[in-house]
Parts: sequence; C-alpha cells; structure tokens
Amino acid sequence: MLEIASILLNLNLSTPNLNADLGSKSLPLRIAHEVRTANEVGGTLHIEPDDRPIAGQRSRAWIALTRRGGEVIPYNNCNCRLEVRSLTNKNIKFTVSQMPSILDRYLGLPSIEIVFPQVGRYELLLNGAPKGDEDFSPFELTFTVNVGK
Repeated sequence: MLEIASILLNLNLSTPNLNADLGSKSLPLRIAHEVRTANEVGGTLHIEPDDRPIAGQRSRAWIALTRRGGEVIPYNNCNCRLEVRSLTNKNIKFTVSQMPSILDRYLGLPSIEIVFPQVGRYELLLNGAPKGDEDFSPFELTFTVNVGK
C-alpha cells in the first residue's frame, strides 16, 4: 500500500527585502517535501536547487530512507536503483547508475546527480531490496518532479 504525505520544514531565514517591510523580523519559510511509503520503508525526496530542478543543468537529489519508526536505512545496506521517466515526453527514460555520493550539508545522506534533459514533469522510481542482514521488505517508491527552465 502506498501512502502519500508531506513534511513541512520550518526554516528561519532572513529575507532582506521582506524584512525591511516588516520591521526586520525573520519569518519562517515552509518547504514541503514529499514522503512516500511502501511496506515498512519510507522515503523523503529533496532536490537542489530549492526543489526546483532546471532542465539541462545538474541537480542533486537526496532520498532519505527510513523504516517505520524513523530508523535510517543506510544506502550501503540497500540494493537501490533509481529510474527517471518523463511524464510529458514518453521517449525520455533513463537509470541513474552512479553510486550516491555523500555531502555533509544534508546530515551525511547520500545524493545523486541528475540532469533532466527537458522542461516538464518527471517521475522518479526508486526500487530497493535489503542487502546482507537487513530485514526490510523490497520496496518501490515513486516521486513526481516538475522541471523548469
């Protein structure tokens, strides 16, 4: 069964133009991240820049995997495969085959570089199965991404 939810991240960011109009108060910025679950595995997607990838440019994507209850599933304990499909141009479909690299900026979560070739809507399909002694069920998580110019 697939469940869909959103996580709201509250970030207190200083926005100079807006703050000038509001008497220098910092306002929280709310960013929604999609969460998908399958069986006992959940995944949360974040894409740089600002969850708004740009066609033809490298975007860095993170999918944080967790078990029910919040325990992180490390990528080195998962046989994972990410497929990218265009929903606006059925001829565009590719697999991201590189190993994830780790950037400290996002708590050591692995990231993958993706270049979306055209503007449009894309589907990211992450398939995974346990590696070694891991004890989670195989899963399939699907995320939808809008790519701009």
